[in-house]
Amino acid sequence: MALGKSSPQITLASTLQRAGLVPIGNGIYLRREIPPSKSFSDATIYTKSFNPLLREPNIILVFGWMGAKLPHILKYTKVYEDMYPNATQIIVQSEPHFFWSSKRTRMNNLVPVAEVLEAHGCNGTRQESPSRDDNPPRTLSLSDAATGGGLQMYTLGNLLRARLGSSSSSCRPSSRLSAVVIDSCPGNASFRGAIQAFTAALPKNSPLRIPVIIFITLLYGFGIIRHRIFGVQPIFERLKEALLRKGPEGGILPWMTEKTPRMYICSKKDELIPVEQIEEHVKEAKYRGLNAQIVVYEDTPHVGHARRYPEQYWGAVKDLWTQAVEGQ
Repeated sequence: MALGKSSPQITLASTLQRAGLVPIGNGIYLRREIPPSKSFSDATIYTKSFNPLLREPNIILVFGWMGAKLPHILKYTKVYEDMYPNATQIIVQSEPHFFWSSKRTRMNNLVPVAEVLEAHGCNGTRQESPSRDDNPPRTLSLSDAATGGGLQMYTLGNLLRARLGSSSSSCRPSSRLSAVVIDSCPGNASFRGAIQAFTAALPKNSPLRIPVIIFITLLYGFGIIRHRIFGVQPIFERLKEALLRKGPEGGILPWMTEKTPRMYICSKKDELIPVEQIEEHVKEAKYRGLNAQIVVYEDTPHVGHARRYPEQYWGAVKDLWTQAVEGQ
């Protein structure tokens, strides 16, 4: 090894140590896993109505955009840590291979996330447990980019429902406090958008660009054949429909209801996901009775809103959570 250089393993280990993260799966990290009973032990002097911790999220899910490096995602999680220091954070990266993996592989990869959520009583239903109701899960989810975080969130929701299985008959619907931030998605499954999404993390002169473009072309063509001949809906369309979901089984995540505040963030200068596509989606969400709102920036690039306008971005996130608390 050359002097002055560190291996990727050493660099990752030091990054995790500085950030206080523990790897719990492939591209999945946990910050400060606090058992629910312990996380509130210092607040027992408060009554349930006036406990300040009950007005903050205690679980924050962060789904990174496709190909995002961990140090970039940590810029988001650090702000969340400053805003809500008592919350457990679950961070999920989104790598390109996720999209051509089998459904079973995608779901198995997220099992560690499901296990942590279930340990905190966050599975989409409310068990008949007085002790659990004294410390209800309060989730704030951040999804960045339709081709990455949104599909991870969609897969997680399906996994949680599958794991609940037949036991759902013994549970009643959840009324958990939650909110969702959906950054720069969803968009339509265009060929141009797919190419841009999968090559965005590659340097323009990278020799990998041509093989990747060829592979995505074949994959996109295969998807068209499956849709037209076998009626299999493209995964991006399934994501859009899942974001509009409501009913007895919840929203895209099973604890969400039509009252769950959803904030879509987009930009008129986004070259990957046109703002008109997100605006149309939000219009449909409102038509279906979902609690949806949209924040449109004039000049920010794809998933670049928080970087350029941090005060406005994070102020909107805090306002969204306040809406969730006050609307409970």
